[in-house]
Amino acid sequence: MKKNILVTGSHRSGSTWTGNVIARAPKVRYVHEPFNISIKRDNSPFKFWFEFLIDSSIEHQKDSKAYIDSFYKVFNKDSFNKLLKTRTPKALYHYLLDLKCRKVNRTIIKDPIAIMSTEWIYMNYDIDIVVLIRHPAAFVASLKVKNWQFDFNEFLNQPVLMNTYLKDYEALINDFSKNKKDIIDQGILLWNIIHDTIFFYRRKYENDWCFVKHEELSMNPKQEFKRIFSKIGLTMDSNVEDYIFQTTNAKVDLKVIENSTEVFNTKRNSLENIKTWKKRLSNDEIQKIKKGTENVWKKFYDEKDW
Repeated sequence: MKKNILVTGSHRSGSTWTGNVIARAPKVRYVHEPFNISIKRDNSPFKFWFEFLIDSSIEHQKDSKAYIDSFYKVFNKDSFNKLLKTRTPKALYHYLLDLKCRKVNRTIIKDPIAIMSTEWIYMNYDIDIVVLIRHPAAFVASLKVKNWQFDFNEFLNQPVLMNTYLKDYEALINDFSKNKKDIIDQGILLWNIIHDTIFFYRRKYENDWCFVKHEELSMNPKQEFKRIFSKIGLTMDSNVEDYIFQTTNAKVDLKVIENSTEVFNTKRNSLENIKTWKKRLSNDEIQKIKKGTENVWKKFYDEKDW
């Protein structure tokens, strides 16, 4: 039986690029971020960023499973509703083509927002898991460039999550939810929370899941993707290799990268991209991030990585 694939981890860690590379493999079908609540979907049961499904109500888990099923199963309520809305021969053709792909292809779900529910997904589906990790300074610099603010009430409003993965961060999350913090401080706490969760997963599932650093992918993309493909049972053909080359060797101006998510996600010079955070952050910001994430970054990185 074919196994589907989940690519998750820290957001801003190259998950889009990784998902697109894997989607170039033979007989792989791509699905974009079911857990992303900024994408309006009528059948989504999710209310929070980083929705946590373990130990949620039986009814919510049932609705969540039906929702996730709708992205890859051939026969489901959502698929039937789409058929009813089909009005043109062209739309019917694409509908039938997608049904065929669902039946014969493996589906890759790319979704960093699913990171808190990755274990639940693993327990409920026969699925391969790829988890991406990124250097804290690179992560925070990326948030700074985009000015991606985060409301920590998204965590507080999920008491089961607060009492499990996030228990050690309760006081800080309470403080951040009540008092406005700058983007650097937000990024530090968010990186710690996500990567402590990833560390928990790695200790528990190191032999079963595939864990990969964004920096390793950037330094040795062909070699690292070969490792990922081998782990999840995919074939790296010339189409995949060509796509890797095209998306890791482009000369892209840093200002263009900063102002265009689309360009950044599709064309980059991978070696130059590794340390762009040194240009985006001040020395004081770098030292603040290093100190603020020290207890967690030492689980993944060495002093030389700074």
